[in-house]
Amino acid sequence: MGVKDGFMGASMLLKVALILIIVSNVCNWIAFCTASWGYTDNLLVNPNEIGVGIWRRCGLTGSCSDRDGLREKWIMAFQGFAIFGYVGINMVMLLIILFLFVGACKRNGEVKMGAIITAFVTAICYAAAVFIFNSESNENVLRPEDYKLGFSFDLAIIALVLEAITGVLLIVDGKGGSTSPAR
Repeated sequence: MGVKDGFMGASMLLKVALILIIVSNVCNWIAFCTASWGYTDNLLVNPNEIGVGIWRRCGLTGSCSDRDGLREKWIMAFQGFAIFGYVGINMVMLLIILFLFVGACKRNGEVKMGAIITAFVTAICYAAAVFIFNSESNENVLRPEDYKLGFSFDLAIIALVLEAITGVLLIVDGKGGSTSPAR
């Protein structure tokens, strides 16, 4: 049984869940890797600090400085929660793929339950990262009057919402299957 058969044999809710988690994961990767969570377009304020992300602050000239290892509590909390959210979305996608396509895990209720729990826990972690960044960066990153939230911030919100919706779809689907491996 191949990928096509696994996909075609899945319920409509599982198909939608798979598509949503793939879109969520694309948004997740872009948000996690880019320096556009916050920005300023006022170049007179500080041309060396245009975009801010989880890991870097970048300027107009392309010069970036690392933010990892900074001992500011809010940055450590933001990065930690963002890591849990990032890894969680990847794990949910992996578990759904295992649940749908891999013989030993196919229709295994434990795999599905793992995906559901991971989806909700890590969506909450990503939401915490978004909340921390929004509340702290306004005062600590750029001047508040020049500060704007960027597309990476928006993509992180989209990723966590789609991940949570995926978890709901997995619950509503209700076809968890057995808890023993498929034979």
